[in-house]
Amino acid sequence: MVEVRHLKLVEAVNRLGTLKQAAEELHLTQSALSHQLRQLENILSTPIFYRTPQKLLLTPSGKEFWETAKEILEKINQLESRIAENKQVSMQGYIHGYSEVETQRLYDQANAISAFLHGDSHWPEGSLILEVGCGVGAQTQIIAPQNPSCHFTGVDISEKSLNAAKNLLAKKGIENIELLKADFHYLPFSDKSFDHVFLCFVLEHVKSPHLLLEELKRVLKPGGSITAIEGDHGSTYFHPENAAARKTIQAQVLLQGQKGGNANIGRALFPLLFETGFEDIEVTPRQVYVDDSKPHLVEGFILNTFTAMIKGIAEEAIAQKLVQKEEFRRGIQALEKTASGGGTFCYTFFKGRAVKR
Repeated sequence: MVEVRHLKLVEAVNRLGTLKQAAEELHLTQSALSHQLRQLENILSTPIFYRTPQKLLLTPSGKEFWETAKEILEKINQLESRIAENKQVSMQGYIHGYSEVETQRLYDQANAISAFLHGDSHWPEGSLILEVGCGVGAQTQIIAPQNPSCHFTGVDISEKSLNAAKNLLAKKGIENIELLKADFHYLPFSDKSFDHVFLCFVLEHVKSPHLLLEELKRVLKPGGSITAIEGDHGSTYFHPENAAARKTIQAQVLLQGQKGGNANIGRALFPLLFETGFEDIEVTPRQVYVDDSKPHLVEGFILNTFTAMIKGIAEEAIAQKLVQKEEFRRGIQALEKTASGGGTFCYTFFKGRAVKR
């Protein structure tokens, strides 16, 4: 069988003219490369190159082989570039980083708004559920105990985050989940493996969310369902109103956009699911409104979740000149003011459900 290594061999020899130079470029010995060439010619039952004292030249059959091989190699190179790009986005597109401070913020966020997001996160008994982007286990610690008869598989690309999740779940005695390191775009699962796929605050960090949804659809069983939860920074309202606070929030939106993400993706959940071919789509807004009468949300959401998230991008946003340092400082002060003395704060999450037919 002709293999990719044979195509690369012909490309290198045709371009360089000698086995010696081609072997050096391909990091092979000359004898190993010569063996591979003979192997290819035996497979095709025809010589690929004329051996001349100066260089190797393509035979007529070799030229025909090379014309097709060139197209295949070009497609392979394009595929490898896309894979490398997706991996880079997966590793670097997470704007918030992997610090201990960010880990605590994620736990505070999940605990503060669990009633808004997960009061209805229930699935049939015995379901096999894939959680994509489980991270430090912030959402896992809520949805897994709510569905004790279901088996969860959590995947994330960050080893550090997975270790934090393992420690948290062990501490809480949550056992109905296994955690794996994996690239979301190339999941190590067979087609039709899961009854349900769950992801929360993942699509906002992905350069091509429709490609990720295609991969998630692949691993879903026919009749299986997907739940996706995303925020939308454009839904942020607060009192007292403040221009500097608006500028700091917009800096986060712009910075996430530079990294290939979309901080306003909540509003796009329906079209994303629809365009990926999911059916029975239902998207519901989950509005979090906070004032002094809700002290647990004042602390847990305004200060420890949203404002802490904006604080976390200060250094990079200022370095990128998306906002001036003094303006950023005033913006944070204004956001903190909404958490005291009659201030109010409002933000909307969107929870989408759909089915694979």
